[in-house]
Amino acid sequence: MATITAKKSVFVMDDDEFEQLVKPVAEAAKTAALDAGAWFSYKNELCTAPDMVIHEFKDGKKELVKIGEKPGDYTVLKVF
Repeated sequence: MATITAKKSVFVMDDDEFEQLVKPVAEAAKTAALDAGAWFSYKNELCTAPDMVIHEFKDGKKELVKIGEKPGDYTVLKVF
């Protein structure tokens, strides 16, 4: 007969436990997206307006971009 090990519910995990649970899944999704030619988007201190994000590419290139009004439209403000 198979042994079943109970796992802690995400609803009772503290922040660190939850982060450790989802971090491998998030990293795998990021790697798969980059391998498929997509970029990874996030905000940091360079994003001084709500419509600004960082695009990071597999080769390490990063762009500060301003998101346009139409889906898929953006303007590159800075490459680093």
